[in-house]
Amino acid sequence: MFVILEGLADCFLPDVDAESRRAIARLRRGDVFGEVALVTGDPRSATVVAIIPTTTLELDREAFEPLVARYPELLKNFNRLLSRRLVAADRRTELERRRGEALGLVAGPVLAPVIPAVVSATRAASPRSVAALDGECKTEDALAQLDVLLRDHGLVVITGVLGEEDTLLLLDHVDRVVALVADPSEGRQVAALACKRARIGSEVEAVAVTEAAPALPHELRRALGAAPLARVIRSLDVNCLPCLADSEVAWLGRHLARTKLGVALGAGGAKGYAHVGVLATLQAAGYVVDCVSGSSIGAIVGGYLASGMSADEIEATMRGAFTPDAVQRLFRFSLSGRSTGQETMIRLLRETTGERSFEDLAIPLVVMTVDLGRGEPAPLTDGPLHEALLAATAIAGMFPAVERGRQRLVDGLALVPVPTDSLVDAGADITLSVNLMSPDTLPSWPGETTPAPVDTGTGSGMLDTLLEVMELAQLDNSVRYAERAHVVVTPRFGPCSWRDFHLADRFLMAGREAAEEQLESLRTLIRPNSPRPTN
Repeated sequence: MFVILEGLADCFLPDVDAESRRAIARLRRGDVFGEVALVTGDPRSATVVAIIPTTTLELDREAFEPLVARYPELLKNFNRLLSRRLVAADRRTELERRRGEALGLVAGPVLAPVIPAVVSATRAASPRSVAALDGECKTEDALAQLDVLLRDHGLVVITGVLGEEDTLLLLDHVDRVVALVADPSEGRQVAALACKRARIGSEVEAVAVTEAAPALPHELRRALGAAPLARVIRSLDVNCLPCLADSEVAWLGRHLARTKLGVALGAGGAKGYAHVGVLATLQAAGYVVDCVSGSSIGAIVGGYLASGMSADEIEATMRGAFTPDAVQRLFRFSLSGRSTGQETMIRLLRETTGERSFEDLAIPLVVMTVDLGRGEPAPLTDGPLHEALLAATAIAGMFPAVERGRQRLVDGLALVPVPTDSLVDAGADITLSVNLMSPDTLPSWPGETTPAPVDTGTGSGMLDTLLEVMELAQLDNSVRYAERAHVVVTPRFGPCSWRDFHLADRFLMAGREAAEEQLESLRTLIRPNSPRPTN
């Protein structure tokens, strides 16, 4: 048997491939191993590997047997040792269920000064307790501290300099690695690290910091190879590369804390003003939306948000776009019963999106449509923004399908009224959905007498009936898709229809009230954004 005097060792089960095996125990100074085989003579039941230089005392069978004969109490001591080990194994199994996440945050020498601010931002963003561990301390001490910290904290961030031997050794014991890189040589180090850890199913990703963002220099992109690139950040000062905007440091904190917020905005016509009320409430509470998806009117509001507009700016844009005159033109119908307002919609979308493409957006956006040819959802994430929004609002019976290559695209309402699932691919860790179609409606608007709907004299009773039937058919579907989010916001409306844009104020208030009711649930998952912490 062996007694560890100095060092650190991991214990593994036998017959497990060296590249995929996982330690079942960590042994430190004073720990004993090999005693069972010494007493019983059975084959070893585990393999112990020193992970740093380790010194042990060794006791073999030839020396052990005379000792037992002379001191029988030794066998009792061994029985107590084995009993404690069984209890410890049970406790370790329970602790592993509650074990926190170990994360490695590394950077090259140029970006290393950014790390303390990123760790502070991570603490500010996480509802879990966050501990930091300096990877430059002695490896044995760092690993010993890591085990203790993981029992008491939801997230432990091990910081270090990319490429240093001690740091690389510590990264073998984390669940996830995020590397800040500034040049091709660092990119190659991350690519090699990602290749090594891919064999054991561990995450490694890069965040590039460059003076050329949002474009990434070709050499750096090529150096990263297949290593995932989470984001490209632009340095504020070309003469001082680690100088990052507060918003970028805050994003890094949310990324490390796994609290990036994605919002799914559902279909609902004029009721889409409620989306603006929800966004205003989130904004006032200190939350930052990191990605957005939308169907129909939700795609339009999402497009404005992704363009960098605040809730107030979105409201002003919508009020300027959906004026009574514009709404009247949108819903003007020919003798055949088809709307003649498509040109108005095209002009409206071009003017309000400023001819942007998806590549110009401040945050990721997914515009949900349906491909009639394939009969399946068709999420859009590239190309001109106004074209995607036109497809997202091509309501059956009102506007013709929008052709995009071989696709014939219409409003996402037909299949995916609330595109919650799309947020995960867009990078969200926590999702919030806004469902505008719910069976839970109010008999009248609170505190007021509902005005009669504006009768423009240009509507189509057949189309109104068709859309009412579609909305009724999609009620259950809308609720089902919305409930896939971590937090569901469902505004309650009084009497209204999909084209009552004159009820904007009431829709806004309904959205605000519904969002306020869910803020407490959101706080358990994400801490509101705060100014950049100072060290």
